[in-house]
Amino acid sequence: MSETTIETIWPQAIAAYDYGGSATKILYAGPKNQIRLLCMEPEVVSVPQESVLAYTRDQLGLAEPENTAWVAFRNDYRAVGYLAKERFHANAGLSELKYERALHKTLAGMWAIKEKLNLPAKFTAAIAVLLPPGEYEDRNRFERVLREALADYQTPTGSMSVELLAFNCKPEGGGIYLMHNKKVGSVLKERVCAIAMIGYRNASLLVVQRGDVRPGKTSDLGFIRMVERVVARTSGQTAERLTPAIAAAGSEFKAASLMRLARSTTKQGRAEEVQQMIAAIKEARPEYVRSLTSWLDENLPPDCDELVFCGGTADYLRKELNEHYDRFPIIWNADVAMPPILAKKGFENRLNDVYGMFSYFKGSLKKQFNSQVKEDAVCGSKDSALALKEIVAHG
Repeated sequence: MSETTIETIWPQAIAAYDYGGSATKILYAGPKNQIRLLCMEPEVVSVPQESVLAYTRDQLGLAEPENTAWVAFRNDYRAVGYLAKERFHANAGLSELKYERALHKTLAGMWAIKEKLNLPAKFTAAIAVLLPPGEYEDRNRFERVLREALADYQTPTGSMSVELLAFNCKPEGGGIYLMHNKKVGSVLKERVCAIAMIGYRNASLLVVQRGDVRPGKTSDLGFIRMVERVVARTSGQTAERLTPAIAAAGSEFKAASLMRLARSTTKQGRAEEVQQMIAAIKEARPEYVRSLTSWLDENLPPDCDELVFCGGTADYLRKELNEHYDRFPIIWNADVAMPPILAKKGFENRLNDVYGMFSYFKGSLKKQFNSQVKEDAVCGSKDSALALKEIVAHG
């Protein structure tokens, strides 16, 4: 009988998912690989079987797997990410529950990870996910469906079967909380801490009262609400085009970041369009800040001792949030130090929550599997002693 070691039972892939409204952000690693980042567009769309099979059959070039992903479970074919967006004109599904689309995003992500790590069609994995606090109650149902789907589904390279050795789900902001808790330690048991995660689609609030994590709150007051205000005040623009440009323009409203969106054929016309966009952003930004801070004010605990802000939208509004909440000690992104390999990817603080989740999850797996190895070793020793006793007794 082979000896149980942590290497023999360690999953072949570990992944943590953040199903953001602007991108699905996945951190993953193989048994001996350093942490890596995989990003996919948020779109998912149902497609005819013939369409995706024909696309895969006729595909030219050497595109990355995350840009050609589709999955099928129970004969339900879905294009995911860039393929869904560009080939099948899908939408981001911002009005739908995250966990409902998360199934197909998870399946597609695991296929892309398999391709990147050169894993066989059948392998073991451990998966952690972040869901909005308002959808956290759906975590058990999501896990059941995910386990069933992972066991047998179709991909562009054929059938796949993933044995899920471990699963963990935390509400959005949970990764930041875990990192903050690790950093400050037992002091957090004496504080009331509020963690505000402000992303593209949602704004979520997680409250920790002296170490007790309370049920979180979720609103639809993500960055998209501000972008929609700008769309309404401009001509011929879309939220998809405006979002990265507004973020790049920053609080200085830099014209250069918006120039590429101008559609006029004349120099003067383009300049006027940019000024129109800047005026729209200057009007929309304080309106959005008022809506967001009003919601936060209503849901923050009255005895709050510290406020942790995280998420790309929070960073964008850092000046306004610092000013509005100057009565609190504010900690930005839990002072998380991102590994250099991730810090260079251009996502800045948008990865902090999922990085915190990945780090916590990997650490908990090590404890779990080390405990299993020790238990197996003890059981093995007992079995050997019993066998020897039997041999002695019966000659």
